[in-house]
Amino acid sequence: MKQLFAIAVVVLLPLALTAQTQHLKFTNDGAFARVSADSDPLSNFRLQVSRGSTNSGTSTNLSFFSVTFAPDFTSATFVSIAGTIPNSSFTGDNTRNLVLDLDTSTLDPSTSFSQSCTLDFSSPDPFFTCGPIPAGSIHLSFNENGFQRDRILALEEFTTFGPITIHSHNRADSSSANVQGSILGTSVSSTSASVGVNHMSTLEFIKN
Repeated sequence: MKQLFAIAVVVLLPLALTAQTQHLKFTNDGAFARVSADSDPLSNFRLQVSRGSTNSGTSTNLSFFSVTFAPDFTSATFVSIAGTIPNSSFTGDNTRNLVLDLDTSTLDPSTSFSQSCTLDFSSPDPFFTCGPIPAGSIHLSFNENGFQRDRILALEEFTTFGPITIHSHNRADSSSANVQGSILGTSVSSTSASVGVNHMSTLEFIKN
C-alpha cells in the first residue's frame, strides 16, 4: 500500500497544486501530533498538525495527504490539504492529550491549498478530474502512551514528489501516542501515532 501511495503522490500532487498557493513555509515551535496509517487495504493517509510562530504571533499548520484506489484499480483519488488553520482547531495543555478539530470550510486559500483529484485508469488516455475536497471535518484525539520516546537534535531532509520539494529542518522531542477520531467521515484508530514538541523546526513546500 505504501508503494501505491508513493506512486499516486508523484502523479497527482503536481496537479493538486495547480492554480493554488505554490510556496508555503512554516516555522514550527511548539506542540505537534502526527499519524500515518492505512485506512483499509486500498487507502492510506498521512497527517501532521503543528503549532508554529510568525512575526505576528502564534500560528498552526496542517499537512494531510491521502490516496484511495478503486477495488478494481481503475481509478485513484488523491486528497491534499496543506497550510495554516485556525489556532483554535488544535488544543491541549500539554502533549499528553492533544485534539485536532477542524472544519475544512475554515481553510483560507491565500495561506493553504486543498484539492481532490481522481485519475481514471480505464481510459486509453487516462485523465484527471479535480475539484474541492469533500466537505466535512477532521476530529482526532491524540493520547501520549510513552511506549517510545525520541529526540531529534538536528535533521535536515529534502523529499521530492515530482515537481514538489518538501524541505524540513527538524529539532524535536516526541513520544508514541494513540489516536482516535475521523477524517472527512472516515474513522481513524491507531496506536502508531506520535506527539511531541518542535524546537524552531521549519517545513517548506516548494513547487519547482
